[in-house]
Amino acid sequence: MACAEDGCTRPAAVRVFDPRGSDRDVCVSHARSLAQREGVVASPIEGADAEWP
Repeated sequence: MACAEDGCTRPAAVRVFDPRGSDRDVCVSHARSLAQREGVVASPIEGADAEWP
């Protein structure tokens, strides 16, 4: 499964729960930046261990 962010083709490894928008599966790079926003929770996707750098 690919990252849900526009233009990103990296594999999704993290589910992001965002109170300002829809919950989505994103790559590790996008999860790092999104998780810094207030109220956002990032949770690793089970079975996506190979996608972590």
